[in-house]
Amino acid sequence: MEAFYNTSKVSTADILKLMNVVVNGLMTSYQRVGEGPVVVCLPGWGDTGASFSRLAEKLQTKYTILSLDLPGFGGTQAPPNGWGLKDYANFVSEWLKKLDVKNAHAVIGHSYGGAVAIYGLGDKDFAADKLILLASAGIRNKRSARKKILKVAAKVAKGPFYLLPSHKRRKLRNKFYGAIGSDLTLLPHMELTFKRIIGEDVQTKAKELKLPTLLIYGNKDKDTPIADGRKLAVAIPNARLDIIDGGHFLHQEQADEAANLILEFLGI
Repeated sequence: MEAFYNTSKVSTADILKLMNVVVNGLMTSYQRVGEGPVVVCLPGWGDTGASFSRLAEKLQTKYTILSLDLPGFGGTQAPPNGWGLKDYANFVSEWLKKLDVKNAHAVIGHSYGGAVAIYGLGDKDFAADKLILLASAGIRNKRSARKKILKVAAKVAKGPFYLLPSHKRRKLRNKFYGAIGSDLTLLPHMELTFKRIIGEDVQTKAKELKLPTLLIYGNKDKDTPIADGRKLAVAIPNARLDIIDGGHFLHQEQADEAANLILEFLGI
């Protein structure tokens, strides 16, 4: 599983026009900044809409940027049960309806947010003219071994594991999940959702995309490597893959270069 959680801090000065709305019974937080055609930003697992603040600075003179905290993260309430990609895509659709956004000019998805975007646009849950995928997640077929470890960990949790003192239970769980490089231990309230999304592959759904798509991946990204980007670029009919110098959080660490590529792609 990719290490979706970003431990870098975003100052409160970077969070512009924080807003809230109730979507399907969940208090939902998002940021809005700029003027012009709407660009929707979907963050990665464990991250928030504020992670797009540096990118928004570059785009806000030409676009209205809507950056969402996905359910379970930031200021948005957690799902009532374990959600999958379809549930998240439906939620984004309902959120956009609340904001009266019928067709976005573009959707930008980072990491897990990219997988949600692929699913939602492929299933026509919501619509956009163009799609930008930043270090997108969703390629799972080579991670079956990690999925098996998750299943083993879940079985252990149902066995004599519960007899241990709470601090030892936490230590053992951390050991199991740490073995697969996941950040589940940072987000225990999202365990059921994590177990659902770990095995969801988006390649089939990517083949259904009809809109122009720009994929940007970092040559030093160990969480969603270039090989994943190449697979998605093959699956998506009208896709272009750009590789830049950087790691997983391109929209923060390489904001200038990412913004230039995005502005050129959007063509305004």
